[in-house]
Amino acid sequence: MPESARAEVLAAVPTFFDADGELDRDTTVAHHAALAGRVDGVFVSGTTGEFPALDRAERRTLTELALDAHGPDRVVVHVGAAGTRESVALTRDAVALGGRRIAALTPYYLPVDAAAVARHMAAVVDAAGPARVYGYLFTERTGVALDPAEFGELAAHVGLAGVKLSGAANERLAEYVAALPAGAQLWSGADTTLPAVVRAGGTGIVSGLSAAFPEPFTALADAVAAGDTEAERAAQVRADAVLDALAGTVEGIKAALRHLGHGTGALRMPSPDVPAAALDRIARLAGPVPVA
Repeated sequence: MPESARAEVLAAVPTFFDADGELDRDTTVAHHAALAGRVDGVFVSGTTGEFPALDRAERRTLTELALDAHGPDRVVVHVGAAGTRESVALTRDAVALGGRRIAALTPYYLPVDAAAVARHMAAVVDAAGPARVYGYLFTERTGVALDPAEFGELAAHVGLAGVKLSGAANERLAEYVAALPAGAQLWSGADTTLPAVVRAGGTGIVSGLSAAFPEPFTALADAVAAGDTEAERAAQVRADAVLDALAGTVEGIKAALRHLGHGTGALRMPSPDVPAAALDRIARLAGPVPVA
């Protein structure tokens, strides 16, 4: 198999909270230090980061800590919010801190049409100045459905630099790639589908699972780029095992990180308990609990 461009693996980092439910700065710094050099970058204050439960000051702090740890070219700052005013303010905060890569979820809760989404995204692009802005589509969480042709037209009109797909939109990934303006990029939130993303013309993955276990996903990216079928098969098995244990959920990711010595596993948003069988699988993947 011939070599191809290497996929970008961006870890979608969770937000850590202390026993009082406040931002846990020390754990956040330690987690970024643990990820540095093991992934291609991080995605901050996204779905895995429980962004709807964060205030503006907290999101600014999380952006600052990520930029300090990884540098501006390796950090994508998510500025999604229900209102355009808030997304614009978050964008200005990120750019003021040195952010160069911005992701914006479509508006959510109130129904919107493509024209309303375009106005929202145009305001974010304008506030971002020279920073690149990527759209973020997640119909299951926002209620906003933009088919590939609609999104491609919108991206070209407002100057989006690409898109991140989550949920069912990934089933039409190749169509979104084809509809994007020339030079625009696409990332998938479906962590374990990296080979299919690359072969469809995508740029890489935004991976919550890699925030806990980076190596299976970076090994998969390396193998696909090298055209090494055997290495790809082995890495895929490891990546699938991570998905099986963590189930792709924020609570599963945080449980794994707790086992690895990062944080308490607590979420600010309500969530189901991680099943005992899943905790057992996580423990086997993570190995012995680190000694403080």
